[in-house]
Amino acid sequence: MARAKTSGAVAGLGVDLAEVARIRRLAANPSFLRKVFTPGELAYAGKSRNRYERLAARFAVKEAVIKALDATRLPLTSIEVENTESGRPQVRVKGRRDLCLLVSISHTAAYACAAVIAFK
Repeated sequence: MARAKTSGAVAGLGVDLAEVARIRRLAANPSFLRKVFTPGELAYAGKSRNRYERLAARFAVKEAVIKALDATRLPLTSIEVENTESGRPQVRVKGRRDLCLLVSISHTAAYACAAVIAFK
């Protein structure tokens, strides 16, 4: 497994908490899903009986990335959360190969949280 290079200076930290019930309500609108999630994220969440927990966790990651980068105009679909083969989450921002982002996600049936550290 490749390790992310984290020898640079910390550029930002973002943390977010998402309510699973709120994401479930919003997900009833297909345009919300298209505006927020990539096709890969929707496919990943759709494979699980915990679909809304997974969507809420990815939503929390996206919000945490925006906070870590101080990039309020960044489109949510330009941020993609994937999992490595071992299941560790990783996040990529389209067009920003210069970024090294470390992410941690946790969720329960009611809440999902994410923390993101951005390195220069």
